[in-house]
Amino acid sequence: MRSRLVTDYRQDLAIFKTRPQKVIVAVVAGLAVAFPFVFSSDFTPPLGFPWRAWLTAANLALIASIGAAAFNLLLGYTHQVSVAHAAFLMLGTMTAGYLGSIHHVSFWVILPISLLVGAVVGALVGLPALRFRGLYLLVATFGVHFFFLQVYKTFQTSFFGFNAIRFPAPEVPVWLAQLGVFTPDAEGRVLIQGDFRWYWVLLPIAVLSIAYMSNVIRLREGRAFRAIAQHDVSASLTGIDVTATKLRAFAISSAFVTMSGVLGSYYLRARGEDSFPFEVVLFYAIMVIVGGFSSTQGAVLGALFFYFFPTFFDWFRSRAPVVRDIKFLQAYANEINLAGFGILIIIVLVFRPGGLVGVWRSLKGYWGRWPFST
Repeated sequence: MRSRLVTDYRQDLAIFKTRPQKVIVAVVAGLAVAFPFVFSSDFTPPLGFPWRAWLTAANLALIASIGAAAFNLLLGYTHQVSVAHAAFLMLGTMTAGYLGSIHHVSFWVILPISLLVGAVVGALVGLPALRFRGLYLLVATFGVHFFFLQVYKTFQTSFFGFNAIRFPAPEVPVWLAQLGVFTPDAEGRVLIQGDFRWYWVLLPIAVLSIAYMSNVIRLREGRAFRAIAQHDVSASLTGIDVTATKLRAFAISSAFVTMSGVLGSYYLRARGEDSFPFEVVLFYAIMVIVGGFSSTQGAVLGALFFYFFPTFFDWFRSRAPVVRDIKFLQAYANEINLAGFGILIIIVLVFRPGGLVGVWRSLKGYWGRWPFST
């Protein structure tokens, strides 16, 4: 029990405060390193279990976890109701398309540029938040979505015609290629292709991005976000610059959403006119609600669940005995997936408002109090 207690300020300011937390992080890191090797192997599981599909789902979840954490930073911690999430994914795609596909700028240069572009545009989009709140802000950012949708269509037709925007495979930096981690091709280049290589690119980017947002929440800015979430006027009376704090929240959130748009565009290699429907915002809301509202850890768990659940359900629906013979499940797979998410959201809101991260904290609390919890 002693190792679970925080006894001084230095320990309280540490990222990992107790020994059990350090052990959990070490175990998760070990599993993350072993994951691509296990699921890229030639192992053939019984009943046609989609072995390699899990690696694809993990890559998509890593990209989505950045956007979900950024979405939760704005909505969960600051309570700024914005539905302009898909707009910044479009901004990331346009940035990548203009710099990478047209001017052949390096993928590694585009990433920091996208952060800067997203932060600037996000601060501009956040200006209505200085005057509006609640549903009024939602309607204002709703208009931003359709404005960007029109800009995206114009951008696509102007530079790429009526075809989808194509993205070249990025290259691993020369200094990293010289370490011998990846085998270069005949031209001496190491292209980032395939789920295995992409995993090792996306994992550190996602970890660093989420770690940065988590650190922002732990510091003075995070306390200001929470104060504004409670009440603007009360926060201003405590000395918080409400204007700067709201714009900062929009800038940070939009910057990482824009970068996730770049990552998604390069990973999928093509983005068309119908790649960013308004439903994308609802998908990220599902991740945040199911994972855990006002929790960066919950956003990550929600993103993992959002992509792993359909992968498992598709296999279970088409391969599991008895279930595979139900024609209704085979004919309406996508609709049933969405219905399943809807039922889960209701269950979470009614029985587990804390989401998956709330379940995890309950389990930790149970074992932390054991044997007195029995």
